[in-house]
Amino acid sequence: MMFGKWMLSFSVISILFFACNSNEYKMADRYFEQGEYKKAIEQYNEYLEYQPTHVESMYNRGRAYEELGEFKKSLASYEEALEVDPKNVNALMSIGKYHFRNENYQDAAFYFDKASQIHKSDAKAHYLAGRAFHKSGKTKEAMDAYNSTISLDDQYGEAFLYRGALKVYEGKKSAGCEDFRLASALNVAEAQEAIDQYCN
Repeated sequence: MMFGKWMLSFSVISILFFACNSNEYKMADRYFEQGEYKKAIEQYNEYLEYQPTHVESMYNRGRAYEELGEFKKSLASYEEALEVDPKNVNALMSIGKYHFRNENYQDAAFYFDKASQIHKSDAKAHYLAGRAFHKSGKTKEAMDAYNSTISLDDQYGEAFLYRGALKVYEGKKSAGCEDFRLASALNVAEAQEAIDQYCN
């Protein structure tokens, strides 16, 4: 009888404990949505004390740090999320953007490409991998990534623009200009400048 009461009491405490923790996570998200990023970080940290492998909290905390311009802390949070879930596409993409922003294009390409391999239907991941490969001088990989982007989303104007630039660089001016025109038709602002420079 005593054991039954103890189990009931333990169950009630456990329910209350997890309910409180869940509320902390929801509160953190609410702070984030309201733009109160410092408060959001505090709440995510409190939640992670009790749920140390909660990937969403780690990732969202990283986003909050990023909104505050604390990029090294955001990177640490994304990397922490990736340690728990190595196939987390959001963390991979955010780490890729961190490296791209800092002109570490080979590192950026590694993370974007990994994200695109995990989530093969994500046109943006393929496009960003293409941009990072392009910036790091890996033209074949860049072309493959732009082609993948366009095959997934034929309205992705920027992919046409940069694929066109790559074709012009490789001496395929006519094909490059066709891509510039397609980009222009998709309202990519820089496309007309490229047409004026290379195609008239």
